[in-house]
Amino acid sequence: MGAEKRPARGQRPSTRRPRSGGGRSWSLWLWVIVLLAACAAGGWFMLARMGGRGQGPDVTTEGVAPGTGPVAADRAVRVVFPEWDGEGFVIEQRRVPSSGQADQDLLAIMSALCAGPTVSGAISAIPAGTRALAAFIDPGDQSVVLDFSRELVTGHPGGSLAEIATLTSILRTVALNFPGTASCMILIDGAPVGTLAGHLDLSRPFDPRRWR
Repeated sequence: MGAEKRPARGQRPSTRRPRSGGGRSWSLWLWVIVLLAACAAGGWFMLARMGGRGQGPDVTTEGVAPGTGPVAADRAVRVVFPEWDGEGFVIEQRRVPSSGQADQDLLAIMSALCAGPTVSGAISAIPAGTRALAAFIDPGDQSVVLDFSRELVTGHPGGSLAEIATLTSILRTVALNFPGTASCMILIDGAPVGTLAGHLDLSRPFDPRRWR
């Protein structure tokens, strides 16, 4: 072991520490932190942009002429189906495509009704193959016209209870989603028919409010 070297008389001992490269390491870590913060900010910005898509009126559309901006992506609706045991009806919550136009929304709802239920314990009262062809709403007198394909009649099993179930599904679905509707006329391939399957008269409009 070498002897410890002492400072000469009158000379103050040095307090300077040898350089170990620490300053360079701290600079490197500072740059890493800055880069990570920038990446995080960019990620949150992209998530916010993605989360704002398809929200209809909530989306900011500066510089876009009225009526040409984005429309609502979908709409929460209620669709009515009979219970499998015939004891009542099931109201299924559904989301359907929406253009922001009442006629088109109603057509989408009727198409969902024709597609049948997705919840257990419910069955469809609409014959297989039936399609919703058109839907019209007159805001003046709150009347609705629904046009279905011929399968609604030709494919119907018949019987008064089955006919009531079919009309209840249609009219109650209209009333729940458009509660102001005062009358609803049902057409088949664009024309009125006398009856659905021999019992209920389809030649006149119905008041959906009585079928809730």
